[in-house]
Parts: sequence; C-alpha cells; structure tokens
Amino acid sequence: MKRIENLVSTMHQQDHSLLDRLHIQTDTVVVNQCDREGREEFDYHGNRILWIDTCERGLSRSRNMALRAATAEICVITDDDMVYRDGYPQIIEKAFDETPEAALLRFEVEGIEGVFKKYSHQGGKLNLLGSMKVSSVEIAFRREAILEKGIWFDELIGAGTEFPMGEENTFLFACLRNQLQLYYVPQVIADLHIGESTWFEGYNEKNFVGRGAAFTAMDRSLSGLLALQFAVRKYKLYKKDMPFFKALRYMRKGKKLYLQKKV
Repeated sequence: MKRIENLVSTMHQQDHSLLDRLHIQTDTVVVNQCDREGREEFDYHGNRILWIDTCERGLSRSRNMALRAATAEICVITDDDMVYRDGYPQIIEKAFDETPEAALLRFEVEGIEGVFKKYSHQGGKLNLLGSMKVSSVEIAFRREAILEKGIWFDELIGAGTEFPMGEENTFLFACLRNQLQLYYVPQVIADLHIGESTWFEGYNEKNFVGRGAAFTAMDRSLSGLLALQFAVRKYKLYKKDMPFFKALRYMRKGKKLYLQKKV
C-alpha cells in the first residue's frame, strides 16, 4: 500500500484515458459522476486504481465519496483539468515527513494557458485569512487526522449545488477550528488548464448569494465580517454590476438560505 493516493473528481468519463491526461503516478480513487453505477479496481503502471461510476451529483459529494473509499495515509485532492509533474508523490511525501505536525499541506500549481496564481517564495503556517486563498487542487492531507475530527466537504455548497463555490475553504476552516496544523509548501506539484469557470457567471445575484452561503458554511459567527471584507475587497470588480449595499443584502440572503437548508 502506497502512502500517497489521489482523490479524483470528474464527470462523464467514458474510458480510463483520464489517468494518462492527469499523469497519475500513485494509487488513485476516481469518482466519475455519470449516468451509470459501477465500481472496478485495476492496475495502472503498478498503481492501484479504484474507479467509481455514480449517478450522484455535486463536487463536495464526489470528494466525500472518494475520501470514504481512500485507504492511503496521505490524500491529494485532484480535479480532471490537471497534469501532475514527474515525481509529485515524492515531493508530497518528503514535505509531510519534514512537517510531521502538519495535518494538511498546500502546494503550488502553475497555469498552462495563463497565470493561475502568484505564490510567495516563503513557506509557513496557514491561518484563516491565508486559507481563503487556497484552491482545492493545491491540497494534500493526512487522511486519519481529518477523519478523526469528523471533517468532510459540505455537500450543500460547491459545484453542482445551489451555492456553487467555497467547498475547499469551508473544509480548511473546519480543519483550523479543530486545531489542526496547516502549512504552505512553495513547491510545484502540477500544472492546471486555465479555462472558463463552470459556475462563475459574473458578479450577479447568484454569485453574491453563493458567497453568503459559503461564508456561513465557513464560520457562522464570522460570516458577516467575511461578507463585509469581500464586498470591500472586490468592490472595483463588481461596482459596475452591483451596488455595494445590494451585494451585502444578497450575501445575507445566501446566509439565510444556507441555514434553512442546514436544519
């Protein structure tokens, strides 16, 4: 059994060619949301692949299904538009060995068609503010540390739901609330295709309602402050489409709708 395992969320795959495109180099669980149910296990270049076809929908639900099926010590969150670099399992394993106190590590991912993010050259501990800048494709974590705290992806939010954003930030907030140690490691593990977002349709009502729901899922007591900082920080980007106080009202609406569904 290898120490590293990729957890892949994807949709409508008709064959296993995704493994080649991802450049998979370790054991992997693939959750393929499609129109059939099935489960198979096979060898891929010496790696154990568990491939799950499911009719269920929702990115967070897919990630949780993969996490329940995982067996390795360290899990790596994977989207289907990534290309992993040679030796990424060794980079991840070494980083965890060098930070035994870490439950979760954030790595770097570079854009293929353009810049994905600008990263600091200085590694270090992640706090609440820092965790809000993390994308799911950068994350690897110790499986037992997460499961012992009962931490899962919130299935009310994320792509494929009414509130299509923020599932990774909610996950990280839950880790921090449970006093788990999170660190950033300035090493590249993969490249990412930069395409049009499947959920971002501009700074409209749907976007702000979704933000309000995501902030509430992150931390109910801090949701108002998180919404306010977002409204201020992003004002130049949305001011032509949405007045400031209307954006705040829509985020409060998102909070209310999320809490209604959470009951």
